[in-house]
Amino acid sequence: MAELQVEDALRMRRLSEEVRSRLLELALINSRTVGIEIPKNANIQFVPGAKVKAMDAGAGDWMELIMVDVNGGQVEVCYGVINGEPFAESPCGG
Repeated sequence: MAELQVEDALRMRRLSEEVRSRLLELALINSRTVGIEIPKNANIQFVPGAKVKAMDAGAGDWMELIMVDVNGGQVEVCYGVINGEPFAESPCGG
């Protein structure tokens, strides 16, 4: 195991808190859009750059995926741009 400098550990802790805060913000915006309530104890995960067959990255299409652990089950929310149209949906591909 490598030893981490104290300053680096503190900076990483602050960055981690910021990432979790931003991820929660993304999840709240998307959950409001698709009508899902996120429980206070939800485990939120982020899968950047998720791929879909219908997407054409050359045309500027993109999609990202948020997974939320709700009462022991996983709920997925996708958001992005396909064919120039912004979208959010849950479940993904629906």
